[in-house]
Amino acid sequence: MKNATYYKFYYVFLLVFSCSFLFGNAQTPNEDKLFESYKNYSKLPRETAYGHLNKSTLIKGESLGFSVYLLDKHTKKSSVLTKNVYCTLQNKSGKIVKNKMILAEKGVASGIFEIDSLFTTGDYIFKAYTNWMRNFDEQNFYVQHIKVIDPDKDLFIKADNSTVFNLDAQFLPEGGHLLRDTKNTVGVVIKDKNGFGIGQLNGTVLDNTGSEITNFTTNTYGICKFEFTPKPLQNYTIKLNDQKQTSIPLAKAKAKGVTMRLQDIYNTIILVFKTNTATLPSINNKKFKLSISNGVDLKMMDITFKNKTEIAMFINYNDFYRGINIITLFDQNNTPLLERLYFNHDTISSLKTGITNVTKFKDSLRLKIPISTVNNEQFNSLSISVLPANTKPYNHHHNIISYSYLQPYIKGHIENARYYFTDVNNQKKSDLDNLLLTQGWSSYEWNTIFNQAPSNQFQFEDGITVTTNLNSTKGNTFLFFPLKNTPSFTRTVKEGERNFSTRGLLLTAGEQLKVGVYDEKNRVIKPNLYAQFSPMEIPSLTNVYNSLNYKNTSAFKYDSSMPILDESWNKIESLDTVLLSTTKEKDRIEKIKRLNHGTVSVFNDHKRKTTPDLSTFLTSVNWVSMQNPINLTLSIRNGRPLAPPPVVYLNDMIINDLTFLIDLDMTMIDYIITDKEGLGEGMRGGGGGVIKIYTNYMLRIREYSTSWESSQALDFPLSFSESKRFYTPLYSNYTNNFFQNYGVIDWFPICNSIKNNTIEINVLDTKNKQIMLFIEGVANNGTFISEEKIITIN
Repeated sequence: MKNATYYKFYYVFLLVFSCSFLFGNAQTPNEDKLFESYKNYSKLPRETAYGHLNKSTLIKGESLGFSVYLLDKHTKKSSVLTKNVYCTLQNKSGKIVKNKMILAEKGVASGIFEIDSLFTTGDYIFKAYTNWMRNFDEQNFYVQHIKVIDPDKDLFIKADNSTVFNLDAQFLPEGGHLLRDTKNTVGVVIKDKNGFGIGQLNGTVLDNTGSEITNFTTNTYGICKFEFTPKPLQNYTIKLNDQKQTSIPLAKAKAKGVTMRLQDIYNTIILVFKTNTATLPSINNKKFKLSISNGVDLKMMDITFKNKTEIAMFINYNDFYRGINIITLFDQNNTPLLERLYFNHDTISSLKTGITNVTKFKDSLRLKIPISTVNNEQFNSLSISVLPANTKPYNHHHNIISYSYLQPYIKGHIENARYYFTDVNNQKKSDLDNLLLTQGWSSYEWNTIFNQAPSNQFQFEDGITVTTNLNSTKGNTFLFFPLKNTPSFTRTVKEGERNFSTRGLLLTAGEQLKVGVYDEKNRVIKPNLYAQFSPMEIPSLTNVYNSLNYKNTSAFKYDSSMPILDESWNKIESLDTVLLSTTKEKDRIEKIKRLNHGTVSVFNDHKRKTTPDLSTFLTSVNWVSMQNPINLTLSIRNGRPLAPPPVVYLNDMIINDLTFLIDLDMTMIDYIITDKEGLGEGMRGGGGGVIKIYTNYMLRIREYSTSWESSQALDFPLSFSESKRFYTPLYSNYTNNFFQNYGVIDWFPICNSIKNNTIEINVLDTKNKQIMLFIEGVANNGTFISEEKIITIN
């Protein structure tokens, strides 16, 4: 095979077949075109999204918690180029009910959709995508169905007892078509009206006379295969042993052509290409090209039929790409004739957690989940859904492995795709291969590859971009005041320029961007700016996609005499604020003091109101602070006249220009740490000490807000959704069927603090003997974790 880099194949030829492989040192013009087209089509990097939802069936009033993992499609490592992630919930008619933009850090984002009065009983679709994904036809974005139940209106919802009536039966020849007088492999997929496979269904292949040629039985997901040799002047019928004894004519076999068969035997793949005697004279000396690709890389070799009707090759697993392999046979004109998908499980591994330790603490359970295989020096992030052990509403078809390695490369949807990647064994590998046999051609369409390479029309987004036009503004150095997630910075515009762009701003809901300009006296004054923003709105995802709903295998019955705690769904946030805020604030302050050197000064509303500026505060805690309208100097009072200035941080960002702090809004101060010894700062803080200032924009209170006369406020049309805590409903009973089947215990969207190779979480003790953990995530720079764990409470 020819490749951009040297690649060696080991072939063992079947003695019963005659075969010939032509290896050329120089590529023909058609080969050049194929390689060049593929190179152009795949040169733009792809990123994929996987969404982990806390469950798939929600009761109205609950919260849908979700984490989104952005991944490099090829390497499966976290994609860090994008910060803007768009999430939508739409109803079955396609109308978007809710949407938001969430912030991704190191390729992971999380958010919450409240299932409120905008929802009623029915099916909805959750999507997660980035702007960059809109450049490609492949389904790189994430799609998942969810169900919503409104118990106030629907106390009972019956189970979906689908039968085989109105079934969809497809018979798909391996490679793409049937060929006469040649043994063909035919994939079978039989689904019900809702798209779910019909398992254990028998079928018989009959000829013109009604004689049985062969038979088959579908597996749990309605999939299987059979082999037979079509003969001339024969029509074939499939008779299914369903309630209607359905008969379906099989597509007629071609008189001429080539077929493909793939066999997996002992760490080796056998690829067999067959033709018939009617075809051989016309192709005997013609060159075919066999390619193996994975969406990025392409390997190719020449094959010819030399007076024989069969060509076979043995290829070791190691010679295939990890994950999906797209095997395509081309004629001499680069026309794709046959295609087959093959999945190579070799080198794909996932992490496993150990035995969970459970201890009871007051009304909570403390879970310590060991995960010894995690490398703490690399980025790791997990999400965990905690549900009752007998839960019914966690029916995700995919896990992070199946969605990343499989879904983006196929055109259809897959029922319970996570089955093929959970506790993988030979049976599951065989089942996956039968599935791929029924998928036909991959999502990488050769007509598009040859004629329409994707362009980077839609860019990677690393925040919000503001393009600022200068009207009558005097001065050319602009000060951007700090935001919750963006530190302060300055921009200098060259003489004569009347506009400039600033990207990477991370505004959250309710924030304004405040911009000042330095005048000739180095004072910050209010500019006169006209600003344009990007993005202006959440972009539409118009790509065609495939997804599958969930089979409702059990009836929903709500006992209105055992309701959830009165109005707990609607008032849980305020309830938590009233009952728990004081205790939590004390715990937070103690934690801050415990983890930091120096003196911690926590601001309350009175202190924010009565402290006019930073200089006044520092003087009150025995620092030397001198301030005038254009200058601020700070030093420690230690008797050394030449003491260096302190190292000053604002929200963990070093502030080099102290003049910015003259106008610092004290109404947003959360706490300030002052340390004259500079412990932990090395040489930087050893002489002048350290000052760390932390703000919290949620603390802004209108009556305490300053006028900010020295800045212009810019309102953004779109900002990042504020990260909120997931609130679990309070239930009147934690042992009844309602809670056991549909209840929620907790949701942890981002667990990336894995200490001593252990994940530690606290959940409510519901007094049940078992709970279930659903864990998904990324670890060790390109490895996944996907687990379902039953935890027994002693």
